[in-house]
Amino acid sequence: MGKIYTLDQKLLVETPEIRIGDKIYPVDNRQKTVAKMQQDIQNRENTDDPMGGIAAVLSLALGADAAQATDEMDMPYPAYQQLFELVVAAMTDEDPEDVAARFPGGKP
Repeated sequence: MGKIYTLDQKLLVETPEIRIGDKIYPVDNRQKTVAKMQQDIQNRENTDDPMGGIAAVLSLALGADAAQATDEMDMPYPAYQQLFELVVAAMTDEDPEDVAARFPGGKP
């Protein structure tokens, strides 16, 4: 008899989280949100506004209020880029290093 794989209900209700300083933000990793993120990234690849793409992904993943709060932190760009990579990793259940490797300047 072959192996049977099931999707545990626990898996469906757990939400990844990102901690920034002393705040914890849940990350929306639902299938439709990830699909919208991928579409947004693909649509922005040929634009001159890469920061707008990062802001859009953070808003999708964290919600508008949390994304606004991270924007108001006015963090250095490398930290902002790492936040983006961590959020994408949380949404797609990948290692942050694998996500970082896909972006300019990322480590292979």
